[in-house]
Amino acid sequence: MNKCPNKEVFESLSSTFDRLEESAWFIRLMEENYHSADMFRWSLSSFLRALKEVMQLLTMELQKDRVASSFVNEKKAELSSDPLIKYLYKQRDIIVHKSMLKPASTGSVGFTRGRGMKLGIELPIDPLSNSEEAVKKYIYIAAKDEDFLGILYTEEDESGEYTCVERQWRLSEFPDTELTELAATAWEKVAQALFDVAGTMGAQLIKPTIELGDPNNVRFEIYAPDWVKEQLDYFKKQIAENET
Repeated sequence: MNKCPNKEVFESLSSTFDRLEESAWFIRLMEENYHSADMFRWSLSSFLRALKEVMQLLTMELQKDRVASSFVNEKKAELSSDPLIKYLYKQRDIIVHKSMLKPASTGSVGFTRGRGMKLGIELPIDPLSNSEEAVKKYIYIAAKDEDFLGILYTEEDESGEYTCVERQWRLSEFPDTELTELAATAWEKVAQALFDVAGTMGAQLIKPTIELGDPNNVRFEIYAPDWVKEQLDYFKKQIAENET
């Protein structure tokens, strides 16, 4: 009875494939924690570590196979010359040996009907702060003066409109691409290198891809009218007390 070549290759490279799946899981964690600054950054750091370890583990698992090892070295050289992979590998080394990573963070406060922001104002969001801090800044301004944009929804009026924050994370070297999109692209490049090696060993695998979540769900955080009203009343009270 003939053995399945895919199964044989997978078993011989089980640690490498496991680390590849782990790195993909961290991208999903980045999306799930997009508006929680610390958890987003920690997930990113873990992704960078796991991503670089994929080819390192592949090297270890094939160290006794001279032919395969030579091909692995070719793939590692290709990845190291890729601008995106080279930069992310460097960030991983900085995280491990030097300091924490603080990606660039931008955002807008406004209102949404479920898809995109209908009206809003850009506000800086510290990469160490949760998205909620941005909407609180605007609520404080509204409590002190007025909601000049009319974006604070304090009652459930069945219009389907809600106060929200749209946030985006970036890396300085790639300012035009959202960070989880960069991570997905990098993952697919490393996954393809692994799959190429597996192909020389007899495996038949399709092109690796990773599906990101809907940006309208990931990049937007919606705030319940009751919460907005509670914050507005709180800041009005604080401001009144400070003026007396």
